[in-house]
Parts: sequence; C-alpha cells; structure tokens
Amino acid sequence: MLCPSLPTSRKPMIARRGKTMLYVLLAIMAGLMVMLVITMLGPGAAQMAESHPWVGQPLPATTLEPMLNVEQPLETADLAGKVTLINFWGPWCPPCLLEFPDLLQIREEFRDQPDFAFVSVAADGGWMPGQPTSFNEDLETLVPQSQLVLAKFNTTLPVYVDQHADLRIGLSQVKQYQGYPTTLLVDQQGKIQAVWIGYGGDLSDISKKIRELLEAG
Repeated sequence: MLCPSLPTSRKPMIARRGKTMLYVLLAIMAGLMVMLVITMLGPGAAQMAESHPWVGQPLPATTLEPMLNVEQPLETADLAGKVTLINFWGPWCPPCLLEFPDLLQIREEFRDQPDFAFVSVAADGGWMPGQPTSFNEDLETLVPQSQLVLAKFNTTLPVYVDQHADLRIGLSQVKQYQGYPTTLLVDQQGKIQAVWIGYGGDLSDISKKIRELLEAG
C-alpha cells in the first residue's frame, strides 16, 4: 500500500475547512478498512528494495527542521556512525497510520542501542517530484494533524519536517520519489542500504536488517 502525494488543490481546501480532527479520523478509519483487506488476503510486506537505485548512494546532505517533541534541527551529517532508520509519513495517509505502531515497536526494540537512530519525518503530501516552484510544508495543518496521531498512539516520538523537500529532492535526483510511507535504512558510513516503499503488514525484515548492520559495526 502506497499513498501518492495529495493533489495540490486539496491542501488549501483542507486548511480552509479547518476539519483537522475529522480528516485524521477519516484517514484512520480508511486505514483500518485497508488492514481488514490485508487480514483477509493474508500477510504481506512492502518489498525491501536492496536493488533500488538509492541503495549504495550517500544520504543527501540536508537539514531536517524540528516539528514535535524536539527542539534542535537535525543535520544528516550528524547521523554519521549510526545505523539510522528514516521514515517519511503523513497523518493523511492510511498506510502510514497502519505502519506507525509497527515502527514504534522497532524503535523500542533498539532503544538501548547507542548506535541506532530512528528519524520520523512528517509531510503534508503537497510536494511532488519535479515541482517547478519553491515548496514549503503546510505546518499550520501538518502540526495539529500529526499531534493527533501521536496522541492516538500515546507516544512522544520526536518528529522532524523536510520543510522545503530538500531531502526528497536530493533522493529524486537519483530515482523519483514515489510516495508515502517511504523508509530508508542508512549505515554508519551514511550510505543507504535498504529502501521500503509502501506498507504491507510485516516489518520484520527491517528489524533483521538493522540488526545485521549493528552487528557488522
């Protein structure tokens, strides 16, 4: 399951109506319906694309701005020496909401590992690859929507924002960014080692790959 970016015309419409809570609740309900379909059809997993063009490439150098439960910006260079899982998600995206608790479990699993970092990056869905004009995430809408998601899952997870889509633009210079959720696993040398696009109900291969990189040192 994969969410493409939201059509540009939908973003201001959502903001004008001011129905943030209703919007998130509807997304969660839609996500639960999708999960029901997964249950009926049997478990699956978003494919671990170790042959994806991003794999082997250095993580683009950029700054992620603090959004929730964190005060300082994060330079991608600060992640050197750590195995880092970076997840792009949106509170408007049903597959992202389905995946969210599984990612929290992975974060908890490796919480005591000093050489592991989990970086959550929220997006409003308005950016699309090749967008000709400058871009700014709609924080007026994104922040309260994301707060509701964190409250639903009872977490104080630090959440960052790729404010001008610089990280996604850097990735798209190698291979076009496809949608949400997108998860990257970056090794201690700052190179992307695996990519997961979409959500299929099973993240066990993410935990396995993290463990392999940590053990390799």
